Amino acid sequence: MSESAHTAVWSASARPRHSRSVAAICTLLLGCAIALAAPVLSSAQAEETAAPTVVQPDSTPAATEEPAPNATIAPDRPQIASPDDGQFIGSNRTTVSGSKAAGQQIQLLSPRGGDPLCIFPSDAALEDDTSTAWSCKNLYLQNGPTITLRVVVTGNSTLSDEISVAVLGAPTVLGGLTGSQSNGWVRGTGHPQAIVTATLPNGDTCNSTADSSGAWACLFSGLGNGSLNVTASQTSSFSEPSSSNSSTPVTIVFDVTVPEAPVVTSPSAGAQVSVAGAQYSGTGETGATVTVFAGAYSVCSAPVTGGTWTCSASGVAAGSYSVIAVQKDNAGNVGPGSTPASVSYVAESTPTPSESASVVPPVTPTPSPSAAASPSPDGAAAVPGAPVEPSPSPGPGTTAPDPQTAEPENEGAAASAFPGQWNDPTRFAATIGPTGTGSPFPWLQAGLLALGALLLIAVPLRLLAGTISRSRDGRPLRALPSLAGRNRVREEFEVAPTVQLNRWLRGGAALLAAATFVMLSGPIVDQPAYLRLLVAVIIGLVLVNAVAVLVPLWWSSRVLRLRGTVTFLPRYLLLIAAAAIASRVFDVHPALLFGLLGSVTLTATTDTAGQTGAHPTTARPTTAQRGQLAAVRVGALAIVAVLAWSLSSVLPAASDFVTSLAAETGNTIVLAAIGSAVLILVPIGHTSGRRILAWSPPLWTGLTVVAYGILFAALSPMVEQLQSAGTGMALWITAATFAAVCASAWAWQRFITPAQR
Repeated sequence: MSESAHTAVWSASARPRHSRSVAAICTLLLGCAIALAAPVLSSAQAEETAAPTVVQPDSTPAATEEPAPNATIAPDRPQIASPDDGQFIGSNRTTVSGSKAAGQQIQLLSPRGGDPLCIFPSDAALEDDTSTAWSCKNLYLQNGPTITLRVVVTGNSTLSDEISVAVLGAPTVLGGLTGSQSNGWVRGTGHPQAIVTATLPNGDTCNSTADSSGAWACLFSGLGNGSLNVTASQTSSFSEPSSSNSSTPVTIVFDVTVPEAPVVTSPSAGAQVSVAGAQYSGTGETGATVTVFAGAYSVCSAPVTGGTWTCSASGVAAGSYSVIAVQKDNAGNVGPGSTPASVSYVAESTPTPSESASVVPPVTPTPSPSAAASPSPDGAAAVPGAPVEPSPSPGPGTTAPDPQTAEPENEGAAASAFPGQWNDPTRFAATIGPTGTGSPFPWLQAGLLALGALLLIAVPLRLLAGTISRSRDGRPLRALPSLAGRNRVREEFEVAPTVQLNRWLRGGAALLAAATFVMLSGPIVDQPAYLRLLVAVIIGLVLVNAVAVLVPLWWSSRVLRLRGTVTFLPRYLLLIAAAAIASRVFDVHPALLFGLLGSVTLTATTDTAGQTGAHPTTARPTTAQRGQLAAVRVGALAIVAVLAWSLSSVLPAASDFVTSLAAETGNTIVLAAIGSAVLILVPIGHTSGRRILAWSPPLWTGLTVVAYGILFAALSPMVEQLQSAGTGMALWITAATFAAVCASAWAWQRFITPAQR
């Protein structure tokens, strides 16, 4: 082969080898370009898929609306449109709404943390979501002045909106004090310290402030029996002047009829029972709860089933007590006390054959238990304040704690049952007046008793006093012999130092002594409540003496134009002590009290003529002026007694410290004022009654009948007790005998003695 041919062959074989190298390099560069362009193409394809064109159903060209911008590249922040920032919401349930970008999922966060209140749209609807508005309905928001609502985009919390609102939802009406029945009280729950207003369909309202736990209660007055729907709303410091929405109506059965007094059939009046245990039984209103009291002791309580009740207890100290029972119906109404029955508790283990009481295992009663409110049957919070569960008012002569709280204690709790509490009502807190088991016309009965007392006691006393005075030729009758020595001249006595005590100190000591005597008119047990009673008695005596002094002083200076002088009479302390001791010894409920510490008398005034050298003249009070002043004094005491009695009848029953103090003060005023008026009307000596009788016998008669009528109306439980015990007729016979003796002595001295001379 020649050289040229060889060169041609080499060239032909070498060129393809160079072409393959270039192709390989180009292929490598093309692969790198495809690898770099793949993410961009993939992202563009995903964008095209995620943002389809929306065609409106009304055939409007889609080109007129631009598609929503890409959420990732140009995101939109969600917003809260309703409610407004700072708005007050009067309900705990509300709707929150706003706007967002299409394709976004938002979360409405809870103000208290934890799970969101709402997620819109749901995960299942997110892929097809094209809406730009969101709404979360029926959300629960707690009460508060600043409730923060914050909406965020799922997965990107930087995209958010936030507002603050004030929320106060409607309170809750739970019912009456004993469930669905009520004696006028309505209770429920609300926002702490909010003012709750309960409303009836006729527009009547009552208000109450919720306590720290949210419990509230208020009393509707002037209601009749029947079912009514009750709603409630509330206002707080951060909502004023706005209030919450009204609550859902709750039907409450109102029963304001007070049940009749129960009857105690065993033990009977005059019976003897063992202190080791006794059974108490009687009749009452079916469904009510009866509580038995023996003096200051709460003995036992039992429900009335089929018109009868029975309970057993022991632990009453030996002695004689008035046994009385009260009953409370399902609505919380407490009726008057039963007719008191005097029962003797003896240490013997076997009662008398006439008594049906049986010995039972010892159960310690609670003396004067606390009248704290019982919890509601549905377990709701206790009603705030003293007035929650009205304390039973068993009528005069007995303490009136709540029968629901007067459950007998077991033997192990006996030691802790007796100390008592400051809020325990005493016997002075019991309602004064008829118990409802006696005459249907208690005032007519009191008037007849007053006429009997006038004819058989007051008038005979005047006849006897006049007879004794005439027999001694007008000389006063000395009760005690003279101990100073009548025949020694004044100069023989040594001069003793005179101790002058401050008049306020003397008055305070006398007032404290009088209050102590008044407290002794009833049984006293070892309880802090009796320190409160002492304060109430002191307040009552101060008011009674203020009326008995200030009114006559005003009358003497403004009407009679004479000077009146206040005189402290120590002997009145003896009269106060005698009345209190007699009430205690004879077991008089309510007690017969005397509360005056002094008197007002008219003094002679000296008047000088306007001319020089004229002789001064002395103006002495006449019989008519003295009688008029005495009548004003008696009338003022009777009026203040009636006013205090009327006010006490509308005050809440004694259930806590304040209501018990008010009841004890009011009863002290009533008993001390009318008792003082009755005793100073006795026409003997230098009493007001003697001066009134000397001036105007008809006026004295009228005042005596009125004062005695009020007294017998207040002491009607004692009258019923005497009638039930069969001793009423014996007292009438005794009074008639006394009147006959006084009239005979007067007739003998008036007619027989002058004839013999």
